[in-house]
Amino acid sequence: MASEKSKILVFGGTRNIGKYMVKASISLGHQTFAYSRPINHKTSPSKIQLCQEFVSMGATLIHVRELEYDQIVTVIKKVDIVISKLAYHQVPDQLKIIDAIKIVGNIKVRNNFFKIFYFAYVIS
Repeated sequence: MASEKSKILVFGGTRNIGKYMVKASISLGHQTFAYSRPINHKTSPSKIQLCQEFVSMGATLIHVRELEYDQIVTVIKKVDIVISKLAYHQVPDQLKIIDAIKIVGNIKVRNNFFKIFYFAYVIS
């Protein structure tokens, strides 16, 4: 029996751990979306190369300057799984993502995730 493939969205997909999650998702055959800041004249050559690699592997890149709630909702409607590898200082953005997941309602999340997530930020 073939395993079912998912549509996976990775926030922070071009940074530290996120880039490995994007590559793993693609290599497992999942349709993968990577949410990251836009490429401009200040973008490092390594990030440009990474983005080109993702596209050649089949990922869909979503470049946005700021995480706008409406954009987040639009993208979450298209996927089954959301992974956020945003940095700790982006807690407000993490909360936007969680709110969008709740509103859209298509992402299956166990309640323990939210308890652990909120607990981790409350005690930090």
